[in-house]
Amino acid sequence: MAFERSFDDILNCILTDFRNIFPSVDVSQGSLAYMKAAGYASALWGLYKYQEWISRQAFPDTADTEALEHHAWIRGVPRTAGENDAAYLARLLDYIRRPPAGGNKYDYEKWAEEVDGVHAAYAFPLAQGAESVDVVIVANAATTGSEIPSQALIDAVATYIEDVRPVGARFVRVLAPTVVLQDVTMTGVGSALAAAVQADIEAYLTGFEPGQALYLPQLSARATENGVANPVISVPAATVTPPSYGLLRPGVINVS
Repeated sequence: MAFERSFDDILNCILTDFRNIFPSVDVSQGSLAYMKAAGYASALWGLYKYQEWISRQAFPDTADTEALEHHAWIRGVPRTAGENDAAYLARLLDYIRRPPAGGNKYDYEKWAEEVDGVHAAYAFPLAQGAESVDVVIVANAATTGSEIPSQALIDAVATYIEDVRPVGARFVRVLAPTVVLQDVTMTGVGSALAAAVQADIEAYLTGFEPGQALYLPQLSARATENGVANPVISVPAATVTPPSYGLLRPGVINVS
């Protein structure tokens, strides 16, 4: 939905209208007709820009901060402490795309992420058998100082979920992940690309979810995407599968 029109385009249209109505009118720059047309064009250009701004506020993914917060408020999605607009929008879009559904795994993740200090949450239904759910939470390191949640944060999430969960889930545990530092040694990269590849590997491992395995082709891809023809990985030697609720994070990353 585009409302963009340039000032010059609007001005030329008004001058054309003047000439069509008054064929002998002087519309040269500096003439009375030109100055009137410029005034009208300026006002109309402002209306187009305002209309364009209004259209952006109508949709959460293009809205400014105040309108984004209003979209979220309507749906009961609170902003948590230290959460930027991008993260807030992601939570809101997740709510819109996966609305509350009577206590499925996504509901438990949403509930946990509504608690201040939680960066992400992962629900594992039936982890303890029937009528059970395990919720693993990752803390917001920017506000708490660590990805590993404190016992106070775990207790706060457990209390919040207890208030909103359906009665059918009798056994709910809120847990911290176990961080597993993963070393990586890669050669065949070259000094010109080593820093970029190392940074990509660190960023890649930082985004892993609890229980997510690391495959060697995924590591190789971090190098080939940077233009490395034949990276050689000696560490790890094979697929790395973390323990239950283990969270892989970058350890010593050597790229050369």
